[in-house]
Amino acid sequence: MEPVHYSVQGKEILQIFAENFSKEDPVLFLDGTAGEGGHSLLFLKEFPNSKVILCDRDPVMLSRAMARIDEFKSRVIPIETNFSEIDSSLLQSHGVAEAPQGILLDLGISTFHLFHSGRGFSFREAEPLDMRLSPSAGLSAEDVLNTYSKDKLMHIFYTYGEERWSKKIAEVIVDRRKQNSISSTSELADLVSKIIPRKFWPPGRHPATRIFQALRIEVNQELAHIEKGLDSLLHLLRLGGVIQVISFHSLEDRIVKNAFRDYAKQNGFTLLTKKPILPSEEETKENPASRSAKLRVLRKTKSVDKKYRKEDFEEEEE
Repeated sequence: MEPVHYSVQGKEILQIFAENFSKEDPVLFLDGTAGEGGHSLLFLKEFPNSKVILCDRDPVMLSRAMARIDEFKSRVIPIETNFSEIDSSLLQSHGVAEAPQGILLDLGISTFHLFHSGRGFSFREAEPLDMRLSPSAGLSAEDVLNTYSKDKLMHIFYTYGEERWSKKIAEVIVDRRKQNSISSTSELADLVSKIIPRKFWPPGRHPATRIFQALRIEVNQELAHIEKGLDSLLHLLRLGGVIQVISFHSLEDRIVKNAFRDYAKQNGFTLLTKKPILPSEEETKENPASRSAKLRVLRKTKSVDKKYRKEDFEEEEE
């Protein structure tokens, strides 16, 4: 039985969009991280004349999201892509002739990936160390663990996992793989558990949590995609439009915070959240996984870049 799916901060996100757009307007939303389709389902119900561009880098997730919002599929344009690759040309190639007014990015990993994908995102089951959000892309976590140098592993664990035992863990991994490659989640989790003294285990979390996070970020180049994607989407957003981003750890949130601050200072945007919106106490009780979520919001107040003018979405005259 699959866990119940929650749309993190769904009420807050809907309220912000409702404060900026009329519910009867033909709003064009872009959900850059479809996940299970929960947020898009809320948009489609709340804004009956809206359309949603539904994007995900994982074809499995995109299919699951489309199945969930099947009754509204006539108002949905699905695109298999990483949100960092979205621009006017990509949208035009899928028949979208205008820029979106509302954009949402939920940077969290889905419960499906954690519990049911079989790709090694969690240490709860013995699974292959894959961790690729797009099944066909690049190096797997097993490749990283068994080919990266000690210094590179240490850097990844410290930078992306903020793990104080990074050096020791990297040393043990390099030593261990001389005999046999490290290929399963349980093997890695057990190894880390034995390295970190129990008194230093994070309260309420498995001691390998930070290492798994670091590997996932490296395998999927998540932080680089956030930086690139924010820059592209902030330019793409229609005048008067609103972008909302949910992050789940300090590395993600720092990028979003700095990008929103910089655009608000220089590029014709208004910051709608001086401090991030946190989940309600009710939500964290109902869905403990939401407790680390931070929501930041930015509105485009004037045209700032000719790169994505309205003309970019109009066909050239013969």
